[in-house]
Amino acid sequence: MMRRRITFLSSFAAVLLCCVVVQIVAGEQEEAANDSKIDTMRELLNAWSIRTREERSAPLAFVQEPVMKYHDPKYKVTKGAIWRLGTTGRPWAYIAVEMDHPEGTAGRATYEFLSLTEKPFRIEGPSVTWQPWEVGIEFKPLPDAPEPAATAEERLDQMQQLAIRFSAEEMLGREQIFLNLHPTPFDQYQPTDAENSDAAAFYFERGFNPEVILILETDGKTWSYGCARLSAAATTVQLDKQEVWTSPKMSVRPKEGQVRYQWTNAYTANRFYFRVPQEMRGFRAFGQPVPANQQVPPPQKAAEPAKAE
Repeated sequence: MMRRRITFLSSFAAVLLCCVVVQIVAGEQEEAANDSKIDTMRELLNAWSIRTREERSAPLAFVQEPVMKYHDPKYKVTKGAIWRLGTTGRPWAYIAVEMDHPEGTAGRATYEFLSLTEKPFRIEGPSVTWQPWEVGIEFKPLPDAPEPAATAEERLDQMQQLAIRFSAEEMLGREQIFLNLHPTPFDQYQPTDAENSDAAAFYFERGFNPEVILILETDGKTWSYGCARLSAAATTVQLDKQEVWTSPKMSVRPKEGQVRYQWTNAYTANRFYFRVPQEMRGFRAFGQPVPANQQVPPPQKAAEPAKAE
């Protein structure tokens, strides 16, 4: 009887150990797949040509690590990341890249472009010709805000407290969706050289997907705020329950009151298609881009982002 019990316990322990090993291996494979997607995004962005009119000591470039990573299983976004254009001061732009589940040998990435500067620049690459003629954010004085604190830690606490005064919602079709404020900023920077100058970028999310960006800035004396879209949906932001910002729905075939996707917009989006290597299909990672003559949509036209459908 004792021998049977020992044999049973040994078998159970062996099965349990196998399950643990399988879970560890699966976790390592998933992590490797996610790293592969981030590497693919980085390679795609670094392959773009970025031109500006101003003289610079160093070329304008992307920060080499995303300022935020996310996923959205409901809308089949296996990996999403926001990348920052410009290494110092207020970013020139944020670029969101989202990757879907591959279908057979095909994978799809959605780009979203948001300009935060009045300075002219142009980005060119496969399926990309973005030259914004406008700014995607307008800063306004923030009323009833405290005097900016003397330390970075205290200012961060102030910005987090100020951010919760804002709320946001969007319309998807006829459905009104209230967006959740993510309490931790995904990016911080110093907008000017002034003492105590500081800034933090927050976002409102639908599920796990960033839809609206809220930036709080101080020059060390006063506070200002700006809102920007990261979605094709019609969005609204309130401050202390009073509407302070809206953006209309965007579409490739806009109706009255809507905005058409164009490469000169401060915010626009398009899609890019990939082939998934055989060895990576089980990991849901992405590989080489499809040759140029098979890319869709064509460079001159931006397609409606997947998450807005």
